[in-house]
Amino acid sequence: MGRLYGRRFGPMRLALVAFGLGYLLLLRRPAELGATDWFVGLGGLLLAALGGCLPVAVAFGQAGMLALAELSAPAVTVEIKVGAGAALFELAARHWGRPVLAAASAALVAAHLLAAEPTFGGAGSALYRAAVVVSVPVLLAGCIRSAESAARTAQERAREAERSRDLAEWGARMGERAAIARELHDMVAHHLASTVLRVGVARHVLPPADHRIAEVLDDVHTSATTALTDLRRLLTALRDPGGDHLAPLLADSTDLPATVLGVVERSRQAGLAVEAEIGPAIAGLDAIRSLTVLRLVQEGLANVTKHAGPGAGVRLRVEMEEETLLLDLENDSPRPGGAERTGLPGQEDGTGYGLLGMRERVALVGGSLDAGRTPLGWRLTARLPATAPYAPAGSRP
Repeated sequence: MGRLYGRRFGPMRLALVAFGLGYLLLLRRPAELGATDWFVGLGGLLLAALGGCLPVAVAFGQAGMLALAELSAPAVTVEIKVGAGAALFELAARHWGRPVLAAASAALVAAHLLAAEPTFGGAGSALYRAAVVVSVPVLLAGCIRSAESAARTAQERAREAERSRDLAEWGARMGERAAIARELHDMVAHHLASTVLRVGVARHVLPPADHRIAEVLDDVHTSATTALTDLRRLLTALRDPGGDHLAPLLADSTDLPATVLGVVERSRQAGLAVEAEIGPAIAGLDAIRSLTVLRLVQEGLANVTKHAGPGAGVRLRVEMEEETLLLDLENDSPRPGGAERTGLPGQEDGTGYGLLGMRERVALVGGSLDAGRTPLGWRLTARLPATAPYAPAGSRP
């Protein structure tokens, strides 16, 4: 009804005006219509056209036009009755249950009774016809309003059901996070704590025969302790996602160049021949992108150590190119007989999830990642926007 019977000149109202003009010009001979007939007929059409702006005034105006037609312009009575019924319908649709609707209905009934015969039978017949003519548009408007109310109620119930599903999904997700946290604590955290303890004991028990052994044990102890601390923070974040427990895991952007160089130095201690070019401009990245860069470097160098072996040559370049961060890591000189194992985890000949995790990290910040074979080894290239990409209005995060 809102689309067909709009606030201004809706299609239904325009059709009503067109039918009224057709009634005056085609069904009635213009010569048969007097000045009063034309005045009443055209006045009724004008009121019908203004129904979208002034529904109350138009309803009472049509009742007055009907009274005038009953008294002095019977040739256009049918047209005015149709217009009056349409005006009453629109008034009932917009002002249902208000006193103005009852007043307009009473005015329309009174207009119908003006031409009734002054007898009991004539008055009763006229009253019956007036009741039918008035009640039909009012009841039709009531049915439409009931259907509209039912549609709104159904929409509200659908939205409530959607909110309930979201809450249920959130509860299930929280349960999964708690289960994952328990498994990580029972399996991974236990083994890491045992490793830290055993390495710590070995550092104090073994005689300092070779400083290289001591350096390796110190490095293993430091790495395991850091991993255990990060894992405990992750477990806390899984159990309480609303807290700020992951903040210590985010790299300080101002220390990012030094942190990346520290990862490179540890890889060199593991036997890799790393040539690193770290641009100082990367210190301007935010915490999320800094953490992404750090994890990409760590995972990439760990993959080289695992699949190419000690002694592999690695070229690492991390720098800013205008508004884009470029990370390029290429390795060659794979271990003898291990050329088929130089693929990164997650590639077509790998079985792990390292590359998959790196792709997800890069995608979260709006970047791209490419990895594949080169004639001598593998190459990983990532491009990250220096700032958050523009999000259209209304889009969900």
